[in-house]
Amino acid sequence: MNFQVEKPVTSQVRLRDRALNAGMWTVAAYGSDLAVRLLSNLILTRLLFPEAFGAVAASSALISGLLLVSDFGLRAVVIQSPQGDQADFLSSAWLFQLWRGILLWLILVAGCALLGISSLQNLLPDTSVFANRSFLPITVIMGFGLVLSGAESICIPLNMRRLNYRPIVFVDLASKILSVPVILAWAWLAPNVWSLVGGGMAGALFRVVLSHAYLPGPPMSLKWKKDHFREIIRFGRWIALSSIASFFSQQSDVIFLGFVAPGYVLGLYSIARLLVGAGEGLLDRLSSAIALPVFGEVLRKDPAVLRNRYYRFRLPTDLAAGLLSGGLFVAGNFIVSFLYVPRYAQAGLMCQLLALGTLCFPFSIIGSAFTATGDTHVTAVVSILKALSMIVCMAVGFFLFGVNGAVGGVALHRIFPSALMLLLARQRGWIGVWEELRIIPAFVAGVLIGKIGVLVAGALGMENIHQLLHA
Repeated sequence: MNFQVEKPVTSQVRLRDRALNAGMWTVAAYGSDLAVRLLSNLILTRLLFPEAFGAVAASSALISGLLLVSDFGLRAVVIQSPQGDQADFLSSAWLFQLWRGILLWLILVAGCALLGISSLQNLLPDTSVFANRSFLPITVIMGFGLVLSGAESICIPLNMRRLNYRPIVFVDLASKILSVPVILAWAWLAPNVWSLVGGGMAGALFRVVLSHAYLPGPPMSLKWKKDHFREIIRFGRWIALSSIASFFSQQSDVIFLGFVAPGYVLGLYSIARLLVGAGEGLLDRLSSAIALPVFGEVLRKDPAVLRNRYYRFRLPTDLAAGLLSGGLFVAGNFIVSFLYVPRYAQAGLMCQLLALGTLCFPFSIIGSAFTATGDTHVTAVVSILKALSMIVCMAVGFFLFGVNGAVGGVALHRIFPSALMLLLARQRGWIGVWEELRIIPAFVAGVLIGKIGVLVAGALGMENIHQLLHA
């Protein structure tokens, strides 16, 4: 018997209400998650040195790479498939996800064993984080998170399909909050990198349990059908190619710096990445959670109104991205010096450089419309260009200006895939030129606000508070 959870929706007003409700829950979830992550990060930076964050960042990059190169877009499949609300299809998708997680972990273990061969280790620079003896065991243990993520209930995308985000928010937030005491207690008793590893595993385990115990939807089972697997693979083949490219565009910066720079530099970069990603992550969470369901429903019902709906949907993102980019570009160095102890000060300039890349974020949202129409090959092509431009810009920046040049390349490379995405969307009549330029005044306003904020902070004697915090 099929388990139906999605009620028919007959009006655009209902879609708007569901999108707004989903957006509010997403913002609330991300705000809470961000507060937890920043607070725990500020505490941990006082207990741990940058090398610990660098080791975890490098291991996470490899693990994320395995996830991305094998991504068949299961969430997108469940969201857009006509069978996406049926229990037997969901069980097939869950089993596909579980097998994938187990296989990926076994591949990771085999890869780490291969990297452990002394002849290969000798090829790595002595200062590289990948040459550190603890890197391989850290990666193997953190990699078990692949199995845990595979065991998560497929009811997560099922509730995303419904734009029912309240239970998903609870699972996300509860699993992170429950893991914080584990990390902090471990770091207090044994201030080393294993506190980060153990806390991460605890959070992943909490998430698995909560996803099955709390989320609305049918229970998962070991039943599957070949037709369901075929649909997943058929839809996901272009997403898989896109995800392979996404790995290089999202993680090649960490891997590149891990090879060419000492471990502490990678740790500093991870702090800058966290601060810039804090704001941009909210925008990404909103767009990834809402854009595909909303665009999919608009395109199914009335494609002619897509352009109007798109720019109404994107206006808050344009304003937020412009203000965030301009503000951090001016105030990034002050924020780092105020929040962190002096050994992390060099992350300030990195934060300012990375902030420039946030300007291009709104241009990528239209990519969800290509996915909604089934043109996943467009997303794949754009992702490949993004990966290539990331590698080239980083390499050129590093050759010309060193580490900070590579960081600048990370920010500027986004211009090229954004231009291609806008060109393809323009050909379909989905976007307009003038609407795309409204990000510029938002950036200028962000620069002014950031500059005023720094001046006001100086006038109020915030340096004294900074000294008190770090005493």
